[in-house]
Amino acid sequence: MRLRRFLLFALFIVPCIGMVWAYLAIYGYLGARQGMGEITQQRRDAQAEVARQQRQRESIANIPGANPARLSEKQILFGDLHVHSTYSFDAYNVSLPMYQGEGSHPPGDACDFARYCSGLDFWSINDHAEALTPRHWSLTKEAVRQCNAVAGDPANPDMVTFLGWEWTQTAQVAAQHYGHKNVIFRDTGEGDVPARPIAASGITQPQGMSLYVAKLRLMLVAGVRDGDNEAFVEKVRSWLRGDEALIPDAGERQRYYDFDRYLEDQEHLLACPEGLPVRGLPRDCQESAATPSQLFAKLDEWGFPHLTIPHGNSWGFYTPPLSSWDKQLAGDSDPERQEPLIEIFSGHGNAEQYKPWRAVAVDANGNSYCPGRPPISRRRVGAPGSSSASAAWEWANPLKNASAARSRRAPNIS
Repeated sequence: MRLRRFLLFALFIVPCIGMVWAYLAIYGYLGARQGMGEITQQRRDAQAEVARQQRQRESIANIPGANPARLSEKQILFGDLHVHSTYSFDAYNVSLPMYQGEGSHPPGDACDFARYCSGLDFWSINDHAEALTPRHWSLTKEAVRQCNAVAGDPANPDMVTFLGWEWTQTAQVAAQHYGHKNVIFRDTGEGDVPARPIAASGITQPQGMSLYVAKLRLMLVAGVRDGDNEAFVEKVRSWLRGDEALIPDAGERQRYYDFDRYLEDQEHLLACPEGLPVRGLPRDCQESAATPSQLFAKLDEWGFPHLTIPHGNSWGFYTPPLSSWDKQLAGDSDPERQEPLIEIFSGHGNAEQYKPWRAVAVDANGNSYCPGRPPISRRRVGAPGSSSASAAWEWANPLKNASAARSRRAPNIS
């Protein structure tokens, strides 16, 4: 009799406990949201900065044929205007144990890395706007202000931090693919930047919970990528053989719970109503622009000084074949002001060289074909010794040590 009661109890209670656990895990209740990150409250060593500036002056004096008086007014600055934290989905995703990631790194960590590890003179935070919640945007602004506060005297900071985001537009066909743009603002005060980032339309929209999404999130907790059924079956077999645990240990499992919390927060992003001026929109909605022209119009409506740098045309898993700069730059009504710089190289690919041939072409019927074997390029763009890349822009350092690039051509790299 007792055995029967125990079995009935187990058959009822165990599934109930499992269902409650699954519900809490799927909807992110077991996870925690990322914070801003802790910023180290110490600027770089002042003597090291002075020594570096002295080395630059000595190098300038040794340039053959150079005018030392003119060159002494300039400095070489190193920066990064395309930085993601784990507020971005892609960065957060690869930080998980399944990718041997070391854990989340919010904007505060990016500040410390730029200052102490990279030794940058300037940098900007550019998380994907499509995944930034109002909370993320608020914490990002605070991180930027705190990072600049550590820099010391505003007239001679050890590093300058800029606020921004990435507008990440993608499409399945080249005709509708405009690429990505990093939007960077000169100022950081609460009344000197937009109330919310501007996302690309249709990238991150609430889809609601479904059995498929629930399965993906539960398998994620088990450390299975992309809801791969075969990988999950193999994991169960490995568990039955005693080779590994079905569910990761508590530390790793918590990181997956936290990621589910992050995913659930994306589901609560609500699109801003259309047809209203940007300052008349609700503060906590997701503002979006479908094309570069719409993005520039919204930025002009905000009226804050900014810089926009396009990228994302190297063919890959999110960029369709035949994509090119003509779509990226099509929305520029005032190119010298809107996009004076382009990104020529990143982990996504190299856009330094212009090649007049195409790797694929499309005939009148819409069929792709190889247009012919291209010649092997053996010469770099530009001649050795030609002008190098200009500094980020005139705002990149309060001492006016950086100047704006005024050419829409990619600068020559010697």
